[in-house]
Amino acid sequence: MEAVIYQLPSYERAWRRLGPAERLRVNQAVGRLEAAFGRPHSHSGLGLRAFGRYWELRAGLDLRVLLLAEGGDFFLVTLGSHDELRAYLKHNR
Repeated sequence: MEAVIYQLPSYERAWRRLGPAERLRVNQAVGRLEAAFGRPHSHSGLGLRAFGRYWELRAGLDLRVLLLAEGGDFFLVTLGSHDELRAYLKHNR
């Protein structure tokens, strides 16, 4: 059974602020998420790592996606730099 990838409103707002090249990088990384999740050797290419109860997915050196994995599905929470994700978590617990 295939996982469903949901986009939370906070993710959609952040995604709309990106330029075309950044959107493409994010879409490519998210497209590889399901195949890589739970396979540590595949994680290395995406920089997928645990971030508390969340996961961080790298879409480039300066752009990351914050997500939750629950019940076999993925919830894209927001995106930004590593520091922006930390600030988001600090203010949205």
